[in-house]
Amino acid sequence: MKDQLRALHLRRPVFVERSTEGFTMMAEVKWPASVEFIKTFEVPDGIRLVGIGCGEKCECVGDCFIHSCTNAQLTIYCTPGCCGMRAACSNTPQTLYSPKKPSPLRLYVTERVGLGVFTTIYIKVGDVVGEYAGMLCEYDAIVEGQPTRALKENCGYTMLLHAKSVKNKYVYVEALEYESITRFTSHACEPNVQFVEVQKRTTVKVMAVMLKTVRPGSQLTVNYGNDICSSARMISVGSRHRQVNPFVL
Repeated sequence: MKDQLRALHLRRPVFVERSTEGFTMMAEVKWPASVEFIKTFEVPDGIRLVGIGCGEKCECVGDCFIHSCTNAQLTIYCTPGCCGMRAACSNTPQTLYSPKKPSPLRLYVTERVGLGVFTTIYIKVGDVVGEYAGMLCEYDAIVEGQPTRALKENCGYTMLLHAKSVKNKYVYVEALEYESITRFTSHACEPNVQFVEVQKRTTVKVMAVMLKTVRPGSQLTVNYGNDICSSARMISVGSRHRQVNPFVL
């Protein structure tokens, strides 16, 4: 991926807003009525995360590429105050989907795994297409003698974060009733999207970042875990966990 990013940096030295014009494929599926669309985390009162620094102002020119931006290297997302591009860059949380207007990302029914996310435009390697959003929840940390069945892990629509709460509890993203379009990304052993946990002070986000450039009509996919790749059975959308990884190039 690092080589792809370097090549893109030469071809596109300046950040370019993604086009909202794309070609029409099959009939689009409307956003499910049972799920409230949100763009970022909902944080209930009482949950506070352990904070980190806000980073030094990056010196990027043209765009903040993940392989070169000092903020991105520290898994800190860009904001106007810490970004030489004033957050008009590829290291800023954003979404390419809205249920209320035509968007580059669309929901369609796939043949084998239910709803899937497809793009109607070219999306470049390193681009952020959305956040894995939902309601933040916290649970007690592992204690000695705790039954195996009580150990916390990624499962269903929930995602375990690396960040801990100030109470030293596990923090999860619960995406059953509140979510963004990234909830519907299907599994692939060779995915084109990776979930990346980033933070600024006490605010944590999980960005969906492109691992490769894709053409219009492509389905967006993530790797749910090695246990699925070693299995021959087909996985339904949302039936297994999604990994959150520090971005490794």
